[in-house]
Amino acid sequence: MARVAKRTRRRMACRLVLGHQRFSGLVLDLSSSGIFVQTTAKPRPRDPVTIELNVPGQREPIRLEAHVARLFLVPAQLATVAQGGVGLRIGNAPEAYFQLLQQLQLEGQRGSSAPLESGEGLDVPGEPHRRYRVRMTQLGRARTRTLDVVARSSEEAAELARAETGDGWKVLEATEET
Repeated sequence: MARVAKRTRRRMACRLVLGHQRFSGLVLDLSSSGIFVQTTAKPRPRDPVTIELNVPGQREPIRLEAHVARLFLVPAQLATVAQGGVGLRIGNAPEAYFQLLQQLQLEGQRGSSAPLESGEGLDVPGEPHRRYRVRMTQLGRARTRTLDVVARSSEEAAELARAETGDGWKVLEATEET
């Protein structure tokens, strides 16, 4: 899937609101159309999400309305050193968000922003983890599901996807994303 807009890499604290639950998060990159948040929240694809961005120097957070576009799962053995996250497609954002984005892009051009490490904060040095897209089907039904998973191999990606979906699902394929 092609990116719609240029991403700006920046670490910022945020809060995700899913239904009546609130989760802390860390924005890793953002654009005019989407945002990636590292979090322990486990929403489902297409779930509606409110994002509250804590902007330094502003008293009130910037609130965005979005929906889950992608899930990034991290193997259980890495849970103490890395978190998964969610890719969110922005549906409604105030003008303050676009002003913030423009400011961050200008800072990045001047070299005053700190770029993220490779892998959007999910990789652990010395561990060759890659992103996999795992297609699954529900047994006895025509329902399919696609999960994005960070793993060392397609076999491990398939195992993580099975653990996420639980019984009643079968892996169709696990392909490495480029």
